[in-house]
Amino acid sequence: MTRSLVLTADDAGTDPDADREIAALLAGSPLTAVGVITAHLDGEDSEQASGALRAVELVARAAPDVAPGVHVVLPNPAPPGGFDDVVDRVTAQIDALARATAAVGSPPPDRLDSHQGTLYGLSGRSYLGEAISVCARRGLAFRLPRGLELYGDDDPLLTTPDVRARHASAVAAADDAGVRLPRVIATHRGGDAEARDYATLRDRYLRLLDRLPEGTSEIFLHPAPDTARLRELSAGWWRKRTWELRLLGDPVFTREIERQGIDLVGRW
Repeated sequence: MTRSLVLTADDAGTDPDADREIAALLAGSPLTAVGVITAHLDGEDSEQASGALRAVELVARAAPDVAPGVHVVLPNPAPPGGFDDVVDRVTAQIDALARATAAVGSPPPDRLDSHQGTLYGLSGRSYLGEAISVCARRGLAFRLPRGLELYGDDDPLLTTPDVRARHASAVAAADDAGVRLPRVIATHRGGDAEARDYATLRDRYLRLLDRLPEGTSEIFLHPAPDTARLRELSAGWWRKRTWELRLLGDPVFTREIERQGIDLVGRW
């Protein structure tokens, strides 16, 4: 069995400069996938709808065979008791991205994932059952790892019996529903302070490549160029995003993928 990797850029549709860089990366780097946000964090989605259309237009021109993922956003923090209408919220975001892809003639969305983990219930109510149900109805894959060993590095929450039991139940439900899942997922979960500097960040991602198990896994990043807008909107995180952009163009990273015989693919 081989090791395959979906290498994803998240948060497309939120910044025009980042969207242009992501599209260029899809055309000329190891990047193979993109997650597009179609709803504003504050719930007003008119501006974000135009951002999503911009992102899929750029992706369609640069990499016409790439099907975007739906990067679901729920307001965070959630209201007391959570969202009783979460299926409607998720479905509306899928439909918005489907309309955007149809408008430019690119492939429709093929997977679902969760901005800031709000579907997973790590800091509140879990919507895993609802997300899996929507994915099954719409024929979408879901960013829920079969194993937590890489995403859960140094996170005591992901080792608790309650979270492990909830995770195992969700994986079983996805299998029963025929929803495709990645073997593992991984990223750098901290901000600038935790990343420290570019060399440290690159070393972490190189180590992640070495630890990928057999099967199809995903590494997701948030690449963006250094702009005044990024510095204002992503205080405490903007340096890491620029370093992740740099990583995707770094020949050391590309050579390591090739050296390890990891197959780059667009879907799990």
